[in-house]
Amino acid sequence: MKYFHKDIELEVPDSVYCPREDSELMARCIEEMDMNKRAALEVGCGSGLLSIIMSKNGAAVTAVDINPDAVDATKKNADKNDANVNSFVSDLFENVEGKFDLIAFNPPYLPDDDNEPTYSGGKTGREVIGRFISGVKRFLNNDGVVLAIISSLTGEEEVIGMFKSIGMKTTVIRREKIPWEELLVIKACCD
Repeated sequence: MKYFHKDIELEVPDSVYCPREDSELMARCIEEMDMNKRAALEVGCGSGLLSIIMSKNGAAVTAVDINPDAVDATKKNADKNDANVNSFVSDLFENVEGKFDLIAFNPPYLPDDDNEPTYSGGKTGREVIGRFISGVKRFLNNDGVVLAIISSLTGEEEVIGMFKSIGMKTTVIRREKIPWEELLVIKACCD
């Protein structure tokens, strides 16, 4: 399937998450950031949309996904869109090295109610993001920023509490109501 975002054209295989409202909301946040000469990491890169945007805005980008098809799609889409993205397979931070100025994550965040595995964040919707939060500080530069998107179905206060429990302060920088939920972009940084 083909997906278009402004001047970016993506080829998205059936086995890879196709950008939707959540990806577009996160894309708008990233497009507003100064990415020039920044080190950026996208965890769960899917088809590579956010990584391509970060690269086109001047960042040195690393992109990881647990799905080898997603990593392959990101590589092909980055090449097709003249973006420089280093992508490889990793279960969250498992194979990641280094520190980053921006770490972006559009996790599976829906509570498990027979959703496809691509969309399921576990029983509460917080299992995957909880694993992400528990490891993120080791890969974040002191003045770095984390952007993560969740749904109102995930539990805003619970996710913010997870960030606070590891000494990170949070702000919800964007909200968007869609028919069945509200999407929230959380910005987190070290205290």
